[in-house]
Amino acid sequence: MKKCISFAVLLFSTATAFAQSEKYLIAMEKAVAELDTARSPETFQKAANTFERIAAGEKTEWLPAYYQAYAHMMLATAKMQAQDMAACTAHLDKAQTALNAALAIAPKESEIMALQGYIYQGRIWENPMVKGAEYTPRVQQALQTAMAMNPQNPRPYYLTGQQLLHTPEFYGGGAKAALPLLEKAAAAYEAWQMPNALHPRWGKQANEYMLGRARQ
Repeated sequence: MKKCISFAVLLFSTATAFAQSEKYLIAMEKAVAELDTARSPETFQKAANTFERIAAGEKTEWLPAYYQAYAHMMLATAKMQAQDMAACTAHLDKAQTALNAALAIAPKESEIMALQGYIYQGRIWENPMVKGAEYTPRVQQALQTAMAMNPQNPRPYYLTGQQLLHTPEFYGGGAKAALPLLEKAAAAYEAWQMPNALHPRWGKQANEYMLGRARQ
């Protein structure tokens, strides 16, 4: 009798976990598809809110918090381009908070460290003359760590190339310094095999644009 009860409990637990997993996958697939098509601050904000809700209910999954951070990074970029630096900083803060949550779940994930380097790049935007010296080494360390964690991940190469392209030649940057990294990123994007349908995939088109600039 006890064995029957134990088996029933196990079966119920397995079914419940499967249902929760299926619900998570459906929610994430929809949210990632929305993020992939986001182009405006409004759609990126909607994506950030969606991933925040998913992350609140999935404490052991790093991707919802990661994508929440990425969406806020896109919002920070938009605000920087609009020269609204107060709003840019606010979104960078939110991106860092979300990424900290992802990092606590998956501290050895290359994608998280690559996005950390991107957020550090954003900190330089706040005040390049003041924060460049402070955050440039952090950018480099985070991206080098991401490369070491997964040498096949194209995003840290792209982000390193981007950083160099926007750094004056006097400080070791410029197109000539950026080109090898952007070319390596391009090759890595072509060879990249996604572990699953929810895995990060961003950066290829931006890398192609940067590569074109570096080759001019």
